[in-house]
Amino acid sequence: MTLNLLWTSADSLVAAFALSVLVPWRHALPLALMFGLCDGLGSALGVSLPFAGGLGAMLLMASGAALLVGLPIAQRLLTAPGWLYVLPPLLAIDNVVSRTSDLPALAALASAIMAGLGFASGAIVLNWWRAGLRDARPPAAACLIAAGSLLAWGG
Repeated sequence: MTLNLLWTSADSLVAAFALSVLVPWRHALPLALMFGLCDGLGSALGVSLPFAGGLGAMLLMASGAALLVGLPIAQRLLTAPGWLYVLPPLLAIDNVVSRTSDLPALAALASAIMAGLGFASGAIVLNWWRAGLRDARPPAAACLIAAGSLLAWGG
């Protein structure tokens, strides 16, 4: 396992942590598996598209910013959990654009584990923080912006 593999899976950890604050628990396992599947497929493709990582990072940071400032589109997206399933393919862009010697199955496993850890730690923090947390959107938005920044910096 290379450092690049851990780097390209770290965005799944951060995004899953952010999503754990926003989504019902029943979406955690399908999303974690989808993070792994998309990162594995992205690693298997391994094409060279230099602009794709920047596009994915910008979309992630824009969605975090929209959530943070409370734009109406962010409010509508929060009521429809289907938009969450767009994030795993979006976050797999870094796996597509970075050529690695790791097996795609290893990339899928690492990403699914990282996403699972993100959902679990987010649930723990949410339960610990629940008493004083009135609005979960700011921490979730900050995590989405962090995931986009991680994708931009690593890509």
